[in-house]
Amino acid sequence: MAAKVDYQLQDAEALLKTVYNNREAMNAKGFSDASHTALVDAKENLLLKEAAQQKAVQLVADKTAEQNQCIENVSSLIKRIRSAAKSAYGNDEKSLKLFKVGEKIPSSVKKLRPMCEYIEGLVLEHHDILLQNGLVQADIDELHSSYGNLVAVDATQENAKKLQVAATLTRDDAAKKLKDKVFRVRNFANACFAKDKEILVQFQPVAKSAGGRNGGDDDANASQPPDAPKTN
Repeated sequence: MAAKVDYQLQDAEALLKTVYNNREAMNAKGFSDASHTALVDAKENLLLKEAAQQKAVQLVADKTAEQNQCIENVSSLIKRIRSAAKSAYGNDEKSLKLFKVGEKIPSSVKKLRPMCEYIEGLVLEHHDILLQNGLVQADIDELHSSYGNLVAVDATQENAKKLQVAATLTRDDAAKKLKDKVFRVRNFANACFAKDKEILVQFQPVAKSAGGRNGGDDDANASQPPDAPKTN
């Protein structure tokens, strides 16, 4: 969508320059300051809403990275606890099974949270022997805060996702409004310069290029500019 918005803003800016160059003739045919202002405002509004949407996207990326780091930290802690348990109990299968040695550590917050609760209770029960086998009090303290940390990062990331959805909807609404204003101005030009093809061609949409933020336009029909007015 970002490439489409980039193109839409570029096209609107080009249209505004064309309007400026032909404003006197357009005014003579009824083009109003209100119509011009509406186009300018719609373009500026989309510019602002696109910036806000990109900021929301980055926030999700940042919060996801924080969540992943938290999951990695908790996983590493559980591995240390299991290592201490293996040191303490050797190959005693019953004891190792209590610590879920050999089981895969979940990679999602949803599944990791209950494991944290379970391991926390187990560590309290085996506190002294684990401290004698490589674990330190800082590890235990970290475990106590792990559940809360997972809850916090998960909630923060989910909230960031909701903000991104809202920002995208707002951006898309602004894009629709600009599209409408561009459509109206170009069709005004169709009526105003119907007998002057050299001027009318100036109002055509700008050509789409292979550039853009995403390395290309994500529209399947990139070669076809949108809203090209008919010249019947």
